Amino acid sequence: MKLTFLLLLLCGTVPTAWGWSNHTVGSYLALQDLPVLRDASLVDVEPLEQFLAQQYDAVRALLDEQETYARQHFAQYPPRPDNLQLPALPGDNLRHDFLTALRINPLIHLAMVIQPMPGKDLPEREHLKAEQVMVEQTLSPWNRQRFIRVVDGEQVAPLAVLASAADEPDYGHDINLFSDNPGEVGAVYGFGPQPFGDARFQYSSQAPFHMGFFHESAVVYAAAGFLQRSWPDWRAYQYMGLARLAFASGHPYWGYRFLGWGLHHIQDLTQPYHAKPLPGVELSSLLLLEGKALAGYEADKHAAIERVATRHMEVEKYQSTWLRRLLRAGQPHPMLQAYADFAQDARYPPYSEDYLRDVVSAESADTSAAFDEAIGRWLETAPITSDFSAGNQVQHEDYDHPALNQQLFKLLGHFGAHSRIYVSAGLAP
Repeated sequence: MKLTFLLLLLCGTVPTAWGWSNHTVGSYLALQDLPVLRDASLVDVEPLEQFLAQQYDAVRALLDEQETYARQHFAQYPPRPDNLQLPALPGDNLRHDFLTALRINPLIHLAMVIQPMPGKDLPEREHLKAEQVMVEQTLSPWNRQRFIRVVDGEQVAPLAVLASAADEPDYGHDINLFSDNPGEVGAVYGFGPQPFGDARFQYSSQAPFHMGFFHESAVVYAAAGFLQRSWPDWRAYQYMGLARLAFASGHPYWGYRFLGWGLHHIQDLTQPYHAKPLPGVELSSLLLLEGKALAGYEADKHAAIERVATRHMEVEKYQSTWLRRLLRAGQPHPMLQAYADFAQDARYPPYSEDYLRDVVSAESADTSAAFDEAIGRWLETAPITSDFSAGNQVQHEDYDHPALNQQLFKLLGHFGAHSRIYVSAGLAP
């Protein structure tokens, strides 16, 4: 029980809305030279209701097919209650019925926007405020993002649609879906109590859909079975299927947007702190922490918990702030090159429904200890900032930390490669 409590606390300290901060910027950098996107024709903006009305039977059949597959294939998958199936005939609220059949938050705004790259804000265009785009919006880390409104029938670049959509699952898709969360849907969605996350923060309820601890020891799972109750791979599967249906049926705008939603979950798992609850600590050390705590010496346990939260938060700020400075400078840089390095794509297997679990998450778990160690060495010489906004304003950081930067560029290379593999699979004939 003590080990369970420690792991639960560790999961609760992770800032679950981050997975390399702004997914849109990383997606632009990773995908801008992908020929199938670069050479694609502009697409017409289309309301969700139009896609659903025209493809209702096909969407209903797909969701039923996906449900059957998920029950057979995804570990610890909680079956969708039968009353959430799309009705045989379209109802009066297509959007609500569709979102509840997917089991995502039906209160999300689904704003018709695109995010530009930093510094390309198009001030002549109408911009929406963050609270018009995301539910229960917080100022960090979205205080610097720009949301350009687009209208039905407007032609937009596929890359802009896809990259903007890659950030959307952090806008409330997966909050308050559990039976012990506030709101109405948790009682009917069938996910049960929230398995992990810090209940003090609403966005932590999305953690089981944006994190996946798939590569722990049998001892850890025996003590903390809740770690197995997470489903980012299922989300990536759902959205991939919807994207392929939208493309095949002549609705490319929603094809790119659904594909971006799935891409988010792939990218989240390239962040080692989303794939490992306590990087750098072996099972024997974990058990020792609990043994000491049982004997009344809890300082080491609390230090481990604080270490995870601090290192995750600080490295996200470090990377985000540095990336924005590099984009403003407009000069070539190894970080920018890491996102766009096609050379390593060929070393990964073809995309499948198990790719997130068997490839992306496994790779992140394997690199987590070295990454954590490099962050620790950096923090010994760097001040810790108070919050994400302050971190974006720090001016004295020189970013001259070779060990940390080497790890960071390696992981951002994974981010870019896995992004291209997922998107290429979604766009394949």
